[in-house]
Amino acid sequence: MPRTEQDAGKSAGRRAAGVRQAALLVVTALVATACTASSEGKEAKAAASSKPTAISVSEWLCENGQLHWGKIRTEGKLVAVSQLVRIEKGEQAASVTFQAIPVREMTAGIESSAKVSEELVFASLEQQMNLGGKPLAQNGESVPLPDDGFGTANMTGKTGDYLSAIGVQAVEASFVQGCVGDAKAPVYGTVTTWYGKTQGLIKCGRNPGTYPGFREAHDMVCGEAEKGEG
Repeated sequence: MPRTEQDAGKSAGRRAAGVRQAALLVVTALVATACTASSEGKEAKAAASSKPTAISVSEWLCENGQLHWGKIRTEGKLVAVSQLVRIEKGEQAASVTFQAIPVREMTAGIESSAKVSEELVFASLEQQMNLGGKPLAQNGESVPLPDDGFGTANMTGKTGDYLSAIGVQAVEASFVQGCVGDAKAPVYGTVTTWYGKTQGLIKCGRNPGTYPGFREAHDMVCGEAEKGEG
């Protein structure tokens, strides 16, 4: 059957509509692809920005050279004792000499990961401890012992076993200091020192009190005497 002009117009309209639909699909696909690419780019940037930024140790630990103290330990330590002196009842003991026998050496010092100002470290520790005016032994200082031992004592009227002892309060303290000079890292270290030298006479079998190291001296020297008697 011959096609009329009307039929030809309808066919042309359908072809034009199909072309427009195909073009719309292509544009939609391109937009979706662009959106996906944009989203993936944003995620990649977000992932990259979440990585931690490297910070130099010197940026946050080396702002100043201040000292910060950790644990400060103090303990009574025995430094020297005398020989045991036994005085029998009725014995004339007006002049008894007690010799000084070293038990342990106590010398103030610093161990650190890098060089520090010794004067600054000891002054800072003394201030931190607030010793009420008692001097803290400085770097290299040892507990002095009397040249003539403990000296001579008048023991008239006394009976029993006696000894003399010297004790101190030993100190151990840890610290950290910010950058010193051209250093690029903090300095860590430990100070050992002492204060409060105490000397006294101890009688075996009697409470030696709370003086530094006196209990140790009593148990050590008097214990040997008691074993000898047994």
